[in-house]
Amino acid sequence: MKALYWNGSGSLEWREDPEPTIVAPGDALVRPIAVSTCDLDQVIVRADTPVPGSEQPFAIGHEGVGEVLEVGPAVTTLRRGDVVAISYHISCGDCDRCQERRPLFCRSSFDEGIAMYGMPIGREYGGLFSDLVRVPFADHTLVRLPPSVSALDAVSVGDNLTDAWRTVAPYLASRPGADVLVLGGRSIGLYAVDIARARGARDVRYVDPDPARRELATRLGARACSPAELDPAERLYPITVNAAGDASGETLRTCLFAAEPDGVCVNTSLHFADPEVPLLHMFLNCLTLTGGLSHARANIPAVLASIAGGHITPGLVATDVLAFETAAEAIVEAGFKPVFVRDPIAAPVERLGTR
Repeated sequence: MKALYWNGSGSLEWREDPEPTIVAPGDALVRPIAVSTCDLDQVIVRADTPVPGSEQPFAIGHEGVGEVLEVGPAVTTLRRGDVVAISYHISCGDCDRCQERRPLFCRSSFDEGIAMYGMPIGREYGGLFSDLVRVPFADHTLVRLPPSVSALDAVSVGDNLTDAWRTVAPYLASRPGADVLVLGGRSIGLYAVDIARARGARDVRYVDPDPARRELATRLGARACSPAELDPAERLYPITVNAAGDASGETLRTCLFAAEPDGVCVNTSLHFADPEVPLLHMFLNCLTLTGGLSHARANIPAVLASIAGGHITPGLVATDVLAFETAAEAIVEAGFKPVFVRDPIAAPVERLGTR
């Protein structure tokens, strides 16, 4: 079968891989029908120098929706033909960590690294830019899409969309109506704007150097501005989100200085070197800084319910809707959030092409 690989030296290429089979009774075989790049994928394929961990080839793709083609004898909730969201990490749903909403470190799958798709770290299970993938613990790892949710809207539920959900939804639940500041870049910041508005934030401020993303953030209900227009001392926010992807740590510092006393700063940016953090400022203002990989599977049902209810519209963030077989070239040439579809089940034919 064909699978798309990052070749470790600056480009993407299709390779022939062995076709996966059912190995354990709880497995399913899934045909990806709509796949997008996550914000980290975009960093890897556009970097001037190799991102740490990406120096070796790996099968790419970990945000996607698929069609179930075959299930093992122990799978009880899925059947052939079901359209499902695929969590980027694999988890059993039964162990204590899964029950505590910490499925990223599932005891059944976490062995010398996180079990995940399409990443140059952890245990490799292939990438979603493939003809077929094997999904262990399918009853838990896969979540059937509600009838009213399109593959285009759900394509990033397995990673970036649930990542954005955890940046604002839990904190707005404990602080209803709180104002939110989002420092954005690529998709997670825009998703966070949409979710914050849907979860009742009074005011959502979005900051981004890119005018097109600022315009989209405005359509999603935010007050948008460029970084030069933001004065962190002008106003403080109970909830701040650093989704700018700034490796230097400067946007992280901005978020921390813009957080009000007892505020929270959620960092989704990946730093390969330790940035300077204002610990004294955080200590004196009782600030909470949190971040890291997201426990995506724990939040997928809530995110799908929000899409189904018409509360959020993540499909608006897609910059391009393109044919699956064009991915090797188009990922680099397209916008920051391209979606690649395999057939009309994933997106209407008339939507194919650049938005």
